[in-house]
Amino acid sequence: MKTIEVEDDVYRYIAAQTKEIGEPATSILRRLLGVPRSADMPVPAKGMTAPQSHELATLLAKPMFSSSTTAVARMLAIFKEVHAQRKHDFDKVLQIQGRNRAYFAKSVQEILKSGRSTQPREIDGTGFWVMTNSPTQQKQQMVREVLELLGYSPAAVKAAVAVIQ
Repeated sequence: MKTIEVEDDVYRYIAAQTKEIGEPATSILRRLLGVPRSADMPVPAKGMTAPQSHELATLLAKPMFSSSTTAVARMLAIFKEVHAQRKHDFDKVLQIQGRNRAYFAKSVQEILKSGRSTQPREIDGTGFWVMTNSPTQQKQQMVREVLELLGYSPAAVKAAVAVIQ
């Protein structure tokens, strides 16, 4: 087996294509590149199905999730897609907040009154606002909490958090 080095944005793209927890990078690359399994590679046992793509795979495969966009832009895109997929449950995100700050709200004023320097941004076309002035790790935690709260698969959560950098 050989080792290759890839740039961070390429690594995030590959990680975002994960279909199941613990899927080897080789399997992901074979799928993406259309490289067939070699004859000596084990075949899944009879009756086992191939892993299914997670709920956000199509979104995370888009070029905007490269290093050329900001963590805020990627977070907003994820929240917009999650809203489209879970519109009827999305208001549950209003429960997610910090000690003193509202992370999500139905108006810019609600976030502004929860603290200084919150830099609220609208999640395009949803009627929801999110606080964006937070460290990257907190943005990752917000994405994780939203996806877990709304019932996304562990693979989707892992892939979405990985692109917030």
